[in-house]
Amino acid sequence: MTHSAAQTANRDNVISLFSKKPIDDPASQQLIRIVPELDHLCMVYSHPHDPGSLFAVPLLGWGMQKDEHVVGIIPWLTSVISAEQADDPKGGLWQGYYDPESEVVFSEPPEHKVQELRASLDAYEFVPSDEVYVMQELPDTTGTHALTLIPEHSIYQLSEIYSWALFSDGRVEAMLVDENKVTNTPVLPGDPCLFPFSELEGTSYYFQYKVANQIKREEPEALAALQRMMLGCQFNS
Repeated sequence: MTHSAAQTANRDNVISLFSKKPIDDPASQQLIRIVPELDHLCMVYSHPHDPGSLFAVPLLGWGMQKDEHVVGIIPWLTSVISAEQADDPKGGLWQGYYDPESEVVFSEPPEHKVQELRASLDAYEFVPSDEVYVMQELPDTTGTHALTLIPEHSIYQLSEIYSWALFSDGRVEAMLVDENKVTNTPVLPGDPCLFPFSELEGTSYYFQYKVANQIKREEPEALAALQRMMLGCQFNS
C-alpha cells in the first residue's frame, strides 16, 4: 500500500498556511503557568481590510506551555489564546509584539518574562490531574469587557471583567462578578461570587476597553457595529 505525503509526513513538517509556522501537538501548547504583563506591551496583527497597517491589542500576560515555549496571551473573540495563534485570515494575523513606549515591534518574548515564568514554574511545579480547577488567578489590568448578545430579543449586556483564571486543563478565562452573590467587599480572587466567562448565557465575546466604552457611551459607529453582530448571530443561528 502506498501513502500520500500528507499521510506520511512528520508532524513537525506540517506548516500553517497562514502563520507559516509548524503546527505542534496541541497538548504541548497547554498553558501551565502565567504571569501578568505590567509594562503595557501589546500583540500586533494585520487585517485583510487594511493590509498596510498594524493594529495593537494589550496583552493580558505571558504564559509557559508544556513544551516550555513562552507566549503572550490575549482575549480574542470568544476565547483567550496565545498571540501566535491569531492566524485567522478574516479576523487578523499575528505579526509580533509591540512596545508602545519605544514603538519597537519584536517577535520573541522579553527575556525577563521568560525567566520569571521559569522561576515561577520551579517554585510551583505543575502536576497533571483529571480534576479541573483554578491554578492561578490574575487581576485584570486591560479593561477588557465581556459582551453578551441575545439576538432573539435584540439585547446585549456588557460585563466588566474582574480577573483572569488559568485552569488546570490549560485554558484561561475571564472571571466575572455575580452581583447577587456578593457578601464581602472588596471582592478578592477566589470569592464564591466569581464565575467564568463560559457560563454566560447567549453569544459572548471579549471586547477591548476602548470599544466597550464607545458602546457604553452609545456612540453611533459602535452601536452600528453591534447591530451587524446581532444580525450575524441571527443569520447563523
